[in-house]
Amino acid sequence: MTTSSTEKAIKEAYEAGNIYKTSTICAHADRNSPEYAHRLLWEKIELVRKHARPGRLVDLCCATGVHLIELADLSEDAVGIDFSVPFIEKAKADAIAAGLRHLRFMEGDAKAIPLDGGTVSTLYSFSALYVIPDLNKVISEVARVLEPSGRCVLDLGNSRSLNTYCVSKYTELPPSFHLPLPTILKVLSDNGLSVVEHRAFQLLPLWADRPGWLWPLLHPKWKSLMGHRVRDRMIDEWISNLPGLKNYAFRHLIVAEKRS
Repeated sequence: MTTSSTEKAIKEAYEAGNIYKTSTICAHADRNSPEYAHRLLWEKIELVRKHARPGRLVDLCCATGVHLIELADLSEDAVGIDFSVPFIEKAKADAIAAGLRHLRFMEGDAKAIPLDGGTVSTLYSFSALYVIPDLNKVISEVARVLEPSGRCVLDLGNSRSLNTYCVSKYTELPPSFHLPLPTILKVLSDNGLSVVEHRAFQLLPLWADRPGWLWPLLHPKWKSLMGHRVRDRMIDEWISNLPGLKNYAFRHLIVAEKRS
């Protein structure tokens, strides 16, 4: 299958709403939620707050805009971009319902961001870039739209992880395009982005129940345990960032700054 046909199939899967529904595609961040995914999302949102720069804020692959709505106080010039028309329509409706008329949402491709170069102060993308076939093209676009010293908070997937193996057993899902961590870091550097902060999560998948023979590592109780906090960080993060283990954690939240 060619890259273009793969991307078309992915878009159709999202827009059909059979797997990724407008009502469930985005979760809400909650530091104290019993759900690990909601706790992790809180970490991502807080990371954006920590590194946000004055100026335009962009949510790349924003889905239904839940996260941009949560971060709406950070900027009077906030833009959400996604390739799914149903997601964008819901994002616009929800922003209006919340009285956030300064938020803008537009249809667009992460590999051809519909914004002028050097016009973005802060850009983030959650749980999306590892399902796009050409990460280098996406990162080159991120670097293009960022202003000098602008920052991006990117959620990237490591192929040398147990999570990647488990994903391969879910053939009903659209394909993923995880990359080895050294390749991810090289792509960032090659596009003029310097790493400012780097946090790893999910040494264990914490969502999968396939393949069955891995059940001791996929048991749902791991989510509860790994979501507990010690010294204000989840146990999952402490373990996933240990020397030698970080290279095998799946999720890497990387804050990078555009070199002047």
